[in-house]
Amino acid sequence: MAVTIERRLRRTVLAAILITFFATVVAVIVANENLERALLELDFQAERELVLDNAPADAALVWDTPTLKAYYAPAGIEPDARIPSIFHGFPVPFSGEIEIDGATFLITTGLVRGGQFYLAKDISLFESREAAFHRFLLFLGIAAVLLGFLLARLTGKRLVAPIRQLANQIRETAPAPRMRRIAADYHDAELEAIAQSFNRFLGELEAYVKREQSLMGLASHELRTPIAVIAGALDVIEQRGDLKDSAQGPVLRIRRAMDEMAANIDVILKLTRRKSSADRQEPVSLIELLHDVKDDFARHSASAVGRVRLTVAAHARVNADPTLVKMLLRNLIQNAVQHTAGAVQVRVTGDAVEIQDDGPGLPKAYLAYLSDPQSDAGELLSLSGLGLFIVTLICERLSWRLQVAPVQPRGTTVRVLFAPLSSPTPEVHAASRSGGSV
Repeated sequence: MAVTIERRLRRTVLAAILITFFATVVAVIVANENLERALLELDFQAERELVLDNAPADAALVWDTPTLKAYYAPAGIEPDARIPSIFHGFPVPFSGEIEIDGATFLITTGLVRGGQFYLAKDISLFESREAAFHRFLLFLGIAAVLLGFLLARLTGKRLVAPIRQLANQIRETAPAPRMRRIAADYHDAELEAIAQSFNRFLGELEAYVKREQSLMGLASHELRTPIAVIAGALDVIEQRGDLKDSAQGPVLRIRRAMDEMAANIDVILKLTRRKSSADRQEPVSLIELLHDVKDDFARHSASAVGRVRLTVAAHARVNADPTLVKMLLRNLIQNAVQHTAGAVQVRVTGDAVEIQDDGPGLPKAYLAYLSDPQSDAGELLSLSGLGLFIVTLICERLSWRLQVAPVQPRGTTVRVLFAPLSSPTPEVHAASRSGGSV
């Protein structure tokens, strides 16, 4: 799952704040420990000088107060029993801390002026202040974490706000003949460059689509004239009734090819009009359209007679342009008939039409195009012609879904999913289950 820029900024800002704070705390603690050690050393040195200045040269000195305890045995004199109990068991030299009755003493022993010197000083005040300082750092750390969360949230929102605004404008740009441009008045140069580039891309895309639609529309209009001439000539030839039997087949193939081209041109002209509101919307019975398609095949394609088998599981009705729907069904069935010598099964359910054949299956280029409609359709056109490509365009125009599934070991099932106009009635449903075949 993709991580938002705001969350990434929050984590970065919070991590920077916490790392900076903890580095500062560690530095302060180290500096405080060094300062405390230096102060204690100075204090001990002063206490030692005070004791030694008052020590006799031929006798041991005992200094025992609640906060300071000292014992000094000059050179040549062994420590006696008067040594305070706090120094019992400590070697010479030694330095460390002990706790006695809730008080902390720092003890140091060593040889001074040739004699043995013992000194213990109550440092409970230093320890209490150090503990208070540590508690202050703890509370300061909690406050820094909370403040870091708040600053990270506010910083993330503030920094991401223009990016989110740009993303929302791009997301709301819907495909249309004239797409709305996004605002490019950003304070940040990078965002302004992105907005300007996107607007320039929209302009180029609109110009490209307009050129393609104009070319397709003009070509379709130009093709109508020769088709009309061919259709008129065929009518005249058929009206004369003097065609030889050997010429009936070619004339029929010409008529079938002309009808197919005329239907394709009509659909292409409809598809070049980008606004689907221009299509004729009316309730359409898919069963009736399928019977019309079967009748067309029976008249124009002798090889399809008896091969298209219709099974009706539900009487489906849709609200759509009947010309587009008929062209969709006709192209699908015609493709199946052309690519298999066996039967073509057409099944109608309440929300789908399935066309199944036992042919070699669709080319990989077409299957790849169905899985990714944004891919290049050039190879598709070279392999499958206009028929299947127009099917995908019609489904897109009608907001229907097209699914293709290979059938083992041979064949292909093409499923067209649609939104039914209403639920089928039991009477019509029962009457339509018998189906039929061409």
